[in-house]
Amino acid sequence: MPQTTTTPSYDKTVDIVRSAIPRMAELKIPITPSNYAVWFEYLSDSNAGLRREMDALLGREEPISDVEMRDLYERYLEERSEKVASAKTALSRVVNALMQHINAADGHYNSFSAELKDVAEGLSGDVTGDNLNVLIDRAVNATHAALERSAEMKQQFSDLAVEMQTVRSELARTQEEARSDPLTGLYNRLAFQEELSRLGAYETEDSHTPCLMILDIDRFKGVNDTYGHLAGDHVLQAVANEIRASVRGRDVVARYGGEEFAILLRDTARSGCMAVAENVRLHVARSTIQLPPELGVAEPIAVTVSIGGAWFRDGELTEALVDRADRALYRSKEGGRNRVTWES
Repeated sequence: MPQTTTTPSYDKTVDIVRSAIPRMAELKIPITPSNYAVWFEYLSDSNAGLRREMDALLGREEPISDVEMRDLYERYLEERSEKVASAKTALSRVVNALMQHINAADGHYNSFSAELKDVAEGLSGDVTGDNLNVLIDRAVNATHAALERSAEMKQQFSDLAVEMQTVRSELARTQEEARSDPLTGLYNRLAFQEELSRLGAYETEDSHTPCLMILDIDRFKGVNDTYGHLAGDHVLQAVANEIRASVRGRDVVARYGGEEFAILLRDTARSGCMAVAENVRLHVARSTIQLPPELGVAEPIAVTVSIGGAWFRDGELTEALVDRADRALYRSKEGGRNRVTWES
């Protein structure tokens, strides 16, 4: 869903600038450009989604982690729109050039038409031999000029068509990148929300009810605290690969936020959904993650995941489906982790 945004006034902006760094220091949040950007956005109250998530993080007892701050920045503030804007600018330039060529062609052919009209009018009266030769020369020269200009414009149109296709391909690639999580290559939360919004249509097209699973890496904060955030990134990538290997072509997998993932099975029987969830859990639990030598961690890392699942109900809002899956995940956590729990 699109976020509600507002623009703070000048006075409010000044207040935010003055208060942001002291608040960050008080909460022991590293004052990096990305963290400051998140905090400024939060204090400006210009992004409803970010506001809700930050309020929830600030309302708990444990401090906000670096991973959580980075995740907020990636999902709400990272400027992935630059490439899209660049591609749109390039496409606009091509279209403008095309229109200029069309207008030039129109003017050229109008001139050609006027020249031939003059020749025709000259032929309609009494014409001497000399005058006839002049008129013939004018007609021939105008025709040659038109053919030469036509060939030139044909090449220009051809070049513009190639350039437009290049821009189109770049724009499509950039739009796909904007839907992807840069670390894992999975869908990001925005793209996944778009898929969830289509569940009503999927239910009428498919034989089975759509199923949503939300997964969380157990005690992931301990991985970051013990081995560092680069190690944490490798763990996230490894878990993403295990999840990706467990689903089929039309199923959707996303990094939902931080160490949380989501799976949407569009057309799978309930027994199949349960099997997929258990398969993911087992594969992650049995795998060991060997970190790159440069990180200085010799022993492989083992992690587990907790999973909560729910099935779509006809006509419901997707928020209700997510809430049921999230509650089931919470019960998996409460029940000891490394387990699958389905909605009641």
